[in-house]
Amino acid sequence: MLEGDKLTFILYQMEWVLRLLVAAICGGLIGFERKARLKTAGIRTHMLVAVGSALFMIVSKYGFFDLTGHANIGLDPSRIAAGVVSGIGFIGAGAIMTRNNQIDGLTTAAGLWATAAIGLAIGADMYIIGTAGTLCILVTQTIVRRIRALKRYPNRSLLRLEVTLCGQLAEMDQLPERLRAIGSLHIQMRILKYDPNSFTLGITVRLKKRISPNGFIKKMTSFADVKEIEVID
Repeated sequence: MLEGDKLTFILYQMEWVLRLLVAAICGGLIGFERKARLKTAGIRTHMLVAVGSALFMIVSKYGFFDLTGHANIGLDPSRIAAGVVSGIGFIGAGAIMTRNNQIDGLTTAAGLWATAAIGLAIGADMYIIGTAGTLCILVTQTIVRRIRALKRYPNRSLLRLEVTLCGQLAEMDQLPERLRAIGSLHIQMRILKYDPNSFTLGITVRLKKRISPNGFIKKMTSFADVKEIEVID
């Protein structure tokens, strides 16, 4: 390999590394929003999906340079990218769960699917469209969600929880007053399951204006009888 060819090859490699870094940043931004809302797939998951997709695309486009020009070899650079689109469904399926006849995690699964598309775009040297896709996802996950929440409860936060508590089922009557003391305005509860020593409730809470969901949940975990709290999407 000539000296000029070596330099060109090194520059190619550095540019590919840049693509991976940009994909990691875009995936991390989407994952940060999901993590802030206490979802199962957070920063690391989205970063790995974006970087992996970008890496697959880079390999798909440039990993077979040594085979080009052979008369008996045909290459289709889109095949690996198509495999990513199909394969990401397995990860998305793992984020979808059914609880008490309700399907949760669809938004997170769709976000992972879209994050894979962002990684493919950036891996294909389409920085602008990949960045624009990241912004579109963030707008969808934040602003659009807030608009929907404002229609239902102006200036209020809605939180859906699955809470397991120790004790007798009759003690659930005291829970609304305890939750109001730490920042709730309106509470809806339903019994999901119970046994002699514990019970699980599905709780929908509307929070006061300046109470954050994270802070509210942290205060709930300080209750001595609370065994487990799960945030429902």
